[in-house]
Amino acid sequence: MLWALVRLWCDWAGEAQPDERHWRNLVERAQPVRAPQSGQRPVGRPIAEYVDQLVLDDLEVHPCIEVGEGTQLSPLPAYVKREHDARLCAAVDAAKTGESGIVLLVGGSSTGKSRSCWEAVKTLPDGWRLWHPIEPEPPTALTGHLEQVAPKTVVWLNEAQHYLLDQDHSAQVASGLRELLNDAGRAPVLVLGTMWREQWDALTAIPTSGIEPDPYAQARQLIKNKSIAVPDVFTADELKAAQTPALGDPRLSEALQRAEQGQITQYLASAPALIERYNTAPPGAKALVEAAMDALRIGHGRALPLALLEAAAEGYLTDIQCDLLDDDWLERALAYTTRPLRGARGPLTRIRPRRAQTAPATPSYRLADYLEQHGRSHRRSTRSPAPLWDALLDHVAPTDLGVLGSAAEDRGLLHVASRFYIAAADDGDATGMRHLAGLLEQAGRTKEAIYWWQRAADGEHTRAISEHVASMLEKEGLTAEALHWWQRAADAGNSVALDRTGELLEELGHIEEAICWWQHAADITIGDDAMSSAYIGQGARLLAKTGRVEEAMDRWIRAFRTDHFMGSLTGVPDELVATGRDEEALNWLRPRTEAGDDNALKALRQLQDASNRASRNVLHESVEKDQTKDTIRPGQATDMTDELSAARQAAEQLLEGGRATEEAIRKLHRAGVAGNSRALELGSAVLWLSGKTDEAIRWWQCAAEQRDTPGTSYTSSAHYAARYAAKLMDEAGRTEEAIRWLQNRAETGDANAAEEATRMLVRAGHATRALHWLEECAAVGQRYALAISVQLLAEVGRVDESRQLKLYGWDPEGSITKPWEARSKIA
Repeated sequence: MLWALVRLWCDWAGEAQPDERHWRNLVERAQPVRAPQSGQRPVGRPIAEYVDQLVLDDLEVHPCIEVGEGTQLSPLPAYVKREHDARLCAAVDAAKTGESGIVLLVGGSSTGKSRSCWEAVKTLPDGWRLWHPIEPEPPTALTGHLEQVAPKTVVWLNEAQHYLLDQDHSAQVASGLRELLNDAGRAPVLVLGTMWREQWDALTAIPTSGIEPDPYAQARQLIKNKSIAVPDVFTADELKAAQTPALGDPRLSEALQRAEQGQITQYLASAPALIERYNTAPPGAKALVEAAMDALRIGHGRALPLALLEAAAEGYLTDIQCDLLDDDWLERALAYTTRPLRGARGPLTRIRPRRAQTAPATPSYRLADYLEQHGRSHRRSTRSPAPLWDALLDHVAPTDLGVLGSAAEDRGLLHVASRFYIAAADDGDATGMRHLAGLLEQAGRTKEAIYWWQRAADGEHTRAISEHVASMLEKEGLTAEALHWWQRAADAGNSVALDRTGELLEELGHIEEAICWWQHAADITIGDDAMSSAYIGQGARLLAKTGRVEEAMDRWIRAFRTDHFMGSLTGVPDELVATGRDEEALNWLRPRTEAGDDNALKALRQLQDASNRASRNVLHESVEKDQTKDTIRPGQATDMTDELSAARQAAEQLLEGGRATEEAIRKLHRAGVAGNSRALELGSAVLWLSGKTDEAIRWWQCAAEQRDTPGTSYTSSAHYAARYAAKLMDEAGRTEEAIRWLQNRAETGDANAAEEATRMLVRAGHATRALHWLEECAAVGQRYALAISVQLLAEVGRVDESRQLKLYGWDPEGSITKPWEARSKIA
C-alpha cells in the first residue's frame, strides 16, 4: 500500500519512477526494533560490527591462502557472484520487506556456501543483528535462547547438520525454528544454514516403517523446498566474470590460473595443498588423519579427542611401521598435521575455545573440512579397522554411543554394534536397549532379543514395546508370559493389547477371567460406543458359550443400547446356535419383545437369522470345499517374463494393424509418465519390436526415478520399473551394463536394486563377485548388504556360513564373526 502511494506521488510530481529497494530500506530503518518477548537482551550482535576477521572466526568462513610476503590484503578474497547468489539474495530481499524465512545452501566442502551467505547478509540495512548459536553445544545453544531472538535477526546455522541431524535434539530445534518463523510478532527473522550433500540426503530421506520413531520428521517439514544447490565448480561465464576482481586480488588471480576444472573456491581454501600434505605424510601423521577421516565418516562429532586418534592410529599402520615409530611419534605427527598451509589451517587443528566458550574435556582436534569430504569419497568403501572401533567405544561421549552403534550395525558389524548398544544401555539409555533388541531379533536370536526388549520396556514403559514383547513371546509358545505383557500393554492404553488379552485368556481356557476382562474393557472405553458395545458383546458371547443364557442375553441387549452397529457383531447368536441353546434364548427374548423392548427385538431377529444361516451352511459345505483350488485369472501374469511376452503380443497386433503411430506412442509415453505401467509396457514393447531398443530401455530408466517427493525413497512403481529396465538390458545382451546400473542405484540405498543386481550376477555365474560387492556395500554402510549376503550364501550351498553370518555378522576385517553373547556388564 505504501509503495503504491509513493509511486502515485512521484507521478503527481512528474518525477521518474523511484527505486523500490531504496524506499523499502528507508521504511525498514524507520521501524523500531521490537524487544524479545522475554524482555531480555536480544541474542547476537549488530551485523555492522562484523569485520572480515570476525567473519572468519565467528561465522566459520574458510580462511584464504596467502600469496607473497608483505602483501597487505583483506582476510577475505574478492568475491565473485555466481548463479546461486541470485536466489539467496531474493530470500534476503524478502526479509528486508518484513518476511521471515529459511534457506539452506547445500554443496560440497569449500564450495563457498558460508561466504555466499555472508555476502548476502551484509546487504541488510542497519538495525539487523546476526546470531551464531554454538555454545555449549549447537543444538542446546539454539533451543535455549530462541525466546531471545528479536525481529531483524539472522540466525546463522553454519554446518546445519549439527542442529538438524542431531537425533536427540532435531525435533526440538526444528519445532522451535518453525514457531519462530511463523510468529508474525517477531518478523522478520532470517534463518541461513549450510550443509553437505550427503548430510542433506540423510536428513531428507524417509525412513522405513517400524516401531522406531522418526527423529527428523519435524526437520524435513522445516526445510521442505528451502534448499539452494551450490555447484562445485565455476561455470565458463563465472570464470570470465572473475577476471576483473582478480586484477586487484592476487589470490583470486592465482586460483584462476592454477585451479583444476573450475574449482576456484576449493583452491582458495587451500584444498590442493591439503591433499598433497596428506598424501605425502609420514606414517604416524597419515594414521592420525585417516583415523580422523574414518571417525567422522562413521558418525563421530567434529571435535576428535587426541586420546581417540592416538589409540586408533595403530589400526592404520603396518607391523613394521609400528615397530619403527619413535617414542615421540605423536608429537612429530601433530607438528606435521597442524602446521598451517599458506595461512590456512593444516589437516588437523587444535580446538581452542574463545572467550565464553566451553573447552573440550580433553585436548581435541578438528579435521579440515576438505579432507573430511575427501575421506568420505575416497575411503567410502574402506573398512575401518578394529582399533578405531575400540577407541571410539573407549573415548566417545555417552550420548553418541547409539549413533556409532547404528553405524556399526549398518556395516554388518553386529558384535561391534552390540558393544556400543550395551554401553548405552548400561548408561541408562533405553534407546540403546531397543536398538540391541532389534539387532538380535533381526539376527534370529529371539530369546536374547526378548530379554533386551523387556529391559527397554522397563526403561521406557511404552505400550508399543510391551505389545512387541508380547507378540514375540507368543510366537515362542510362551503364552503365560505373553499374557502378562499383553495385559501390561493394555494397561498402558494399547487397544490391540486390550483385544488380544481377552482372546488369549479364552484360548488358555480362563473363561471366567476373560469374561471379567471384557467387562473391564467395556468399562474403560465408556464414551466410545463402538468399542464399549463390542466388548460388552464379547462378554455376552462367552457367557453364552458357558451356558449362562440369561446373563448372556441381558448383557447382549445392553450392547444394543448404544445404537452402534458394533453391538451386533459379537458372535453371540452363532455361539448360542453352536451350543444348542438358541431355543432357550428365543424363549427368554420373546416376552420382552412382546412387551415392546426394541433391543430385545433386534436380538431376536439376529438369533433367528443365525439359526437359518447354520442350516444353509451345512448344505453348501461340500460345494465350497471343491472351489478352494488355486487358480490364475485369464491374462494374469505370473512373473515379469510373462508380462513382457503379453506386452509384445499386444504390440505386434498394434504394429500389424498400423495403429502404432508416433502419436500413439507419445500418448502411451505420457500415460506411462503419469503412472500407468501397462501403457509403459505396451509403448516400450512397440519400440523394442521396432528396433528402438535404447529408447525402450530409457523409458523404464526414467520411470525408475519416480519418488513421492524429491529426496525421499523410490516408489513401488519405480522399483518395478528398475527391474523391467534391467531385464530389457539383459535381453539386449547388455548384462554387464544392467548390473552396473543396478549397483549404482543400490549405492543410493535401494535394497531392491541390490537384490536384483545380486540375482543377475548369480545367473551370470558370478556368485563370488556378488559376495565381494555386497561386502563393499556393507563397508559403505548399506544395511541391506548383510541380509542379501546371508540369502546368497544359502543359495550357493554355503549354509553353515549363511547361518553364522546371520547370527553374528562380520568383524571389522571382513570375516564372519565367531559366536558372541549380548551381555550387559552390570547385569
